[in-house]
Formats: sequence, structure tokens, C-alpha cells
Amino acid sequence: MPLSHVTSTTELVSVRGLRYGIRHWGDPTAPVVFFLHGWMDSSATFQFVVDALKASWHIIAPDWRGYGQSEWLSRPYWFPDYYADLHCLLDHFSSKEPVRLVGHSMGANIASTYAGLRPDRVSQLVMMDFLGLAIPSDTDGSRQLNQWLSSVFEQPEMRGYKSHEGLSVRFV
Repeated sequence: MPLSHVTSTTELVSVRGLRYGIRHWGDPTAPVVFFLHGWMDSSATFQFVVDALKASWHIIAPDWRGYGQSEWLSRPYWFPDYYADLHCLLDHFSSKEPVRLVGHSMGANIASTYAGLRPDRVSQLVMMDFLGLAIPSDTDGSRQLNQWLSSVFEQPEMRGYKSHEGLSVRFV
């Protein structure tokens, strides 16, 4: 028996001068939860999670700058850009109430840092597939910055999957 999918809608919102794609699932009057995707993913990757939810929620899932339906600036991004974008998105969708954040991988990094900076804005935090940033004992800051500078002109490569099954194996 095929799995039924909860239908999503997408809107475009201006965030700090960029066009952001925002995916919505569920009843707009239900309690809101923000889902924040990881590196090289998009909001659509949460479809299987949304389909499995038992309670009624209004899921709001942005495509981070450069991902999915959001605008891409064709250059690397600085992590504080993501924190500022999240801050503006939360102000847009929930300016008065603290929010529930569910982050996966890079989205968990962004959510946890934001929650630490603005604890009054976050009522609940879920971090999936994220243990924090490990600092290796042989950290060489100048080497890392030089590697970063060398990669500034490289175009990021998007990961492709031949089928839905190939994508689903990644999450098993």
C-alpha cells in the first residue's frame, strides 16, 4: 500500500534582500514548528517526517539561502548569515511568541547557536544528527583559513540521487 503524503504549499518571502522559499505543511491554525534542513538538503527532505506525524502541526520549513527554492548568491556563505536569516524568518512568522525549532545537521547547528544567542525566542529545540563541532587537537587556524580562501571561487556541487529509494537509504 503506497504511503499517502501530506500536501505542502510554498511561498516566497524576502529575507535580508534575498528571495527565500518557505514550505508549509498542515493546518495554518495548528501549533507551529520550524523544521531547518541540513547541508546539501532542502525543506522537501522533511516530507517523510511530516507524513509520520501523529498530531496536527503547522510545519514551516525554509530552504536556506542557496538551497531549494531560495536564491543563491553563487558564493560561499558565512554562518552568521544563516543566524540572521533565521532571526528574520522567526520575526516574520512568529514575532511575538517563542518558537519550536527542529534542526537536522547544519540546521541543528544553526538552531542550537540561535537558541543560545536568543533563548527568549526559542521554546523548544530538537537537534537531529548533530553532535556539535569537534575541534581537532591539531587545529591550525591559518591553514584552515587558507583552505577556506582557496575554496571561495569554487562552485558547490549538489548531490543527486537516481531514485527516491536511493535518497531514503541515506537516512537509514
